[in-house]
Parts: sequence; C-alpha cells; structure tokens
Amino acid sequence: MINARVDQNSKTVYVDVSGYITNEEANSFLAKHKQMTKGLRKLQYKLVVTPSKFECENDNDIKSVCIALYKGGYRQIYMVDPKGYIMNTVSLSSMEQKMFTKVVKFVKSVDDIK
Repeated sequence: MINARVDQNSKTVYVDVSGYITNEEANSFLAKHKQMTKGLRKLQYKLVVTPSKFECENDNDIKSVCIALYKGGYRQIYMVDPKGYIMNTVSLSSMEQKMFTKVVKFVKSVDDIK
C-alpha cells in the first residue's frame, strides 16, 4: 500500500509505503500522485518517503518510482531508511548508485531532514 499526503505548512509531501507492492500499484500511485500534486511547484517541496515493512514485486520499482518523481520536479527527495534495508535491496550498478544517491538522500529518521 502506498499513501501520500501534502503538508502545505512545511512544504512537504509525505509518502508512506507498506505491505506488498506490485508493478501495477506502483504505476497507479504515480498517476494518483500526479493528480494530487497538480498545481504544486514541486521545486519548492520536499518529498519524504517513509517505508515501513514492505516488499516489492520487482525491487527495481523503488528506483523507477524515485527517478519518475525526480523527473516530475522534486529536487529534495528523502528516504527514511534507518537500517539501510532499501539500499541493500535495490540492485544498482556503480554508475546508477552514484546517480541514485545524488537524487535520493537517505536519512535515519524524519527528524534528520532539514
């Protein structure tokens, strides 16, 4: 399950991820997210992804969704990953890892986000 909400006061979009995520659900989320954030100036917003225990049908969906959100206008994407699970799950070449970690900042908790 993927849920998103917008906090206008802090200019932050929060995305909560949990459970088993299929390719269709990831694509559906991107479409719903696009509608939900229509009219927002995404350059001004932080995107904070807070995954709880989840599993993907295709582990590279994580990478694909983050890159799609970056291309959609977000420049501040934070992934809350206290145990380093996500980076251990996603298979990236050294070039992809360099670009992915440049786009997505991994933090231990939401409090670590500036």
